[in-house]
Amino acid sequence: MAWRQWLQGWRGAFLLSAFVLGVSFIDSVLNRPEYLFPPYFKHVLLISLIYSIAALSLNFVSGYIGQTSLGHAAFFGLGAFTSALLTQELHWPFWPAFLAAGVVSAVVGLPLGAPAVRVRGPFLVVVTYGCGEVFKYIALNLEVTGGPAGLPGLVTPSLFVSFNDIGATGKEAFIVLALVLALFLAFFSRRIENSRVGQAFAAIREDEIAASAMGVNVTYYKLLAFVLSAFFAGLAGSLLAHYLSFVSPDMLSSAESIMMLTMVVVGGARSIHGCFLGAFLLTILPEALRMIKDTIGLPFDPWLVLFGLILILMMRVRPQGILGADTVFRR
Repeated sequence: MAWRQWLQGWRGAFLLSAFVLGVSFIDSVLNRPEYLFPPYFKHVLLISLIYSIAALSLNFVSGYIGQTSLGHAAFFGLGAFTSALLTQELHWPFWPAFLAAGVVSAVVGLPLGAPAVRVRGPFLVVVTYGCGEVFKYIALNLEVTGGPAGLPGLVTPSLFVSFNDIGATGKEAFIVLALVLALFLAFFSRRIENSRVGQAFAAIREDEIAASAMGVNVTYYKLLAFVLSAFFAGLAGSLLAHYLSFVSPDMLSSAESIMMLTMVVVGGARSIHGCFLGAFLLTILPEALRMIKDTIGLPFDPWLVLFGLILILMMRVRPQGILGADTVFRR
């Protein structure tokens, strides 16, 4: 029956929600002097959810239309700076600034998506990488963005009460907001997959020339993918900035773009579950290895070695990603 298929399809969302909400609020319910889940654990959980949003947004470009972008952090950081400047300089409330961050990123994503119409493959990688670096150095040299020091002391979101006053650690409301946004984006992505837009994306991904010959407006759908990707990346960047109460040009760096692309590739391109898996793995593993480094006194960060090995193994053993479709990188 339809309702049973719907439940099976969203079983992962229910399990993720139950786990996240349970971890977030069990300390508030128990009201013990010692945390069952310490603030650091919840911090890592929140960062994983925010990067899940970033990976899902990049999936529109790198998954659905099969274009490799190394400038995604530009939209991520642009959303962060937009909401930071609106709340600090113009004294906007958080929620309008939060939405404006996505809108501004989407508007900027429209002209930056134009190169995707003309170029593809390694040429698009170079173009998007260059665009990302341009935005980073603009942020580094503008006084209004704080230069290399960034912008500290951002306003804390509130919904009747400040987010810092909700829950045992003050992180719980941020976690709920990130979870809601991530699940909404997952639902939206699934609806896109099963729509005419998703079919157009698939046609462009499989054979752009054939899609154009069949009447698919390749230019429109490529730009649409970039705009959707930029909009949700801007929201993720805004949320991270206001959680940290700080934004810096490092959020626009190429290293961030590479990490986001790696999350999509490792988890599985075109896979919603894979984007969550990739984001959680590549957020939790560095933290776990950093704890091991401090415990046994290693003179180097093992994550720097393991990160390269993971990429080599994935490209050799399962290039489509852990949960990716078997035909993603067949050509």
